[in-house]
Amino acid sequence: KIANQITVAVNLGGLSEGLVFADKAGLDVSEYLSAVSRGAAGSKVMDLFGARVIGRDFAPGGFADYMVKDLGMALQGAEEMGVSLPGTALHHQLYLSMKANGDGLLGSHAFITAIERLSNHSLPSPAALPPSI
Repeated sequence: KIANQITVAVNLGGLSEGLVFADKAGLDVSEYLSAVSRGAAGSKVMDLFGARVIGRDFAPGGFADYMVKDLGMALQGAEEMGVSLPGTALHHQLYLSMKANGDGLLGSHAFITAIERLSNHSLPSPAALPPSI
């Protein structure tokens, strides 16, 4: 389970950074998601959470707080085994920042909120998006 959580967290990080970057660059994030999901960047995490992140649907399946706990356990185990997990350590800190900002009970896919705070750039709310054709 812990190795799974490491993989999910890092994938959510990549999804979040890609979406913030694409939006800031002026791309339509739904079109971006559709395009990259069919290539090497595509993942089950992207399939499960991409549209929900864009739509600001952060209802939890698993809480961000659980990711703090799980990644903390991963780092503790890694230290005991002498394994270096720098990406996990970074994601653990960013999930801790979510908890500190009151977002611990959002879904783990709300990770984008941590990236948005660091970037001072948020994806538009669904109400601000143009209607679909």
